Amino acid sequence: MKNLKLLVVALVAMLGFAACDNKPEYIYDDHSADLVGTWTCITENYAEALIINADGTAVSYGVEDGEYWENVKGTVTVKENNITMIFEDDDNWTGHFDVIPGMAFSLFEENGERYVYQYCANDLSDEIVGMWVCTDAPTENAESTIVHTFMDNGKAIYTGYGTRVDDYLVNEETTYEVIGDLLFYALPKDELAEGERPYIIKKLTYKPNGTVYGDIMEEKTMKSTSTMLRIKQSLNLTGRQYDYISAYVTNANGKDEDFSILGNTFNISKIESSDLDRMFRSILSCIELNENTIKFTFNNNGRESVYNDPITADGNKVTVDMSTENPACRKVEMYMFQDANDTQLHIYMPTKSFINYFANLQIPTLKAEGKLDTNDAAAVEKVFADMEARIESINVSLVLKARK
Repeated sequence: MKNLKLLVVALVAMLGFAACDNKPEYIYDDHSADLVGTWTCITENYAEALIINADGTAVSYGVEDGEYWENVKGTVTVKENNITMIFEDDDNWTGHFDVIPGMAFSLFEENGERYVYQYCANDLSDEIVGMWVCTDAPTENAESTIVHTFMDNGKAIYTGYGTRVDDYLVNEETTYEVIGDLLFYALPKDELAEGERPYIIKKLTYKPNGTVYGDIMEEKTMKSTSTMLRIKQSLNLTGRQYDYISAYVTNANGKDEDFSILGNTFNISKIESSDLDRMFRSILSCIELNENTIKFTFNNNGRESVYNDPITADGNKVTVDMSTENPACRKVEMYMFQDANDTQLHIYMPTKSFINYFANLQIPTLKAEGKLDTNDAAAVEKVFADMEARIESINVSLVLKARK
C-alpha cells in the first residue's frame, strides 16, 4: 500500500513537470491601436489631456499638484500589458496598464494607485463656443450665478462672482483652450497672486438639448461639479412676458442695519436668497418686454401698480430708466440673458446696479410712510447714499419663466 502511494505521488509529479514543460506560451494582445486617440483624466490633484497618434507619438497637457504643462511632446510604446511613456520634459513613466477599447484605459503605479483615462470620442472645442449661464457655481458659502462666453478665437468673457478675488466681475476677458473634453481656462496673469495656479481645469460633458431649455454642459473640476445652460448672445425682447421664478444672492456684505422696502424688512449683513425671493413672489406679478420698454406689474397688498420704463439694450446689457415713472429714481444697468427658446430670462445685477435698484424700490415706500419728499433733491440723494453705505458688496440674479 505504501509503495502504491509513492508510485501515485511520483506519477503526479512527473505529469506536473511534463505539463509545465509543454505549457503553451501566453499570447498577449497588441493594444497599440486601442490607445490611439484623445484621453483625459481628472482627480483631486491631477488632470491631463493625452493625445496618442497611430505612429506612437503623443502630446500632453495637464497639471499635477499645481504644476502646469502644455503641448509637451513624447512617445508611447506598448509591450504586452506594459506601457512606456517618454516625454521631452523628462517626466517619463513605465508600468502596467489595462484598456477597454473606445472607453478607457488605466495606468497602475507600483504602490497600487491607479489613474483612469476616459476616451474622448468627440472634441468639444466647437460645442463650447457660445454663451452659457450657470446658477449652481459653488462658492465658499453659497451657490452663485455666472455667465461665460467662449469665442472661437480662444477668448473667453466672464461675468459673475469671482471666488479667487472675492468680488463680482463684469465682462472680465481671458483665454481658454479645449483639448478633448478638458477645458483649460486661463486666469488673468496680471491678477495672479504669488503661487496661484494660472489655469482652472474642468472636465466637460456635453448634452445637446439636455433640457427643455436647450443644450447643457456639465463642468467637473478637481473638487466640484456645476451645470451650464446655453443661452443666446443677442436678446429677443419684443412681445415677451415672463413670470418670476427665483432669486439668487451671493457675496453679500454690508452694515448690520434693518430697513424696509415694500413691506419687507432687510439686513444686508444677514440677507439670503430667500429674503428676496419672499418679496418678489409676493409683489412681482409679471414683466413684459419690448424692444424699447420694460413693464413691471406689481401687486402689493392687493393693489396693482404698473411701471412702464424705457430701456436701452447694448448686447446683453440693458439700461432701465426708472426715472420716467418717478423722477426721483435712477437708471439701473442690468444684464439679461435668454435661453435658446426664450423660455427663461435671467437678470443679473452687480453691486452698483443693485444699490440703485433697491434704492429705487425704497423711494415709494418712504414716500408712502411720509418719510420722504420726492421733490427734495437732497433728501432723495440721501436715500441712495444710505443704501450705498449699507451695501459693501452683493451679487443678485433673478430667474423668470415665459408666461404661457
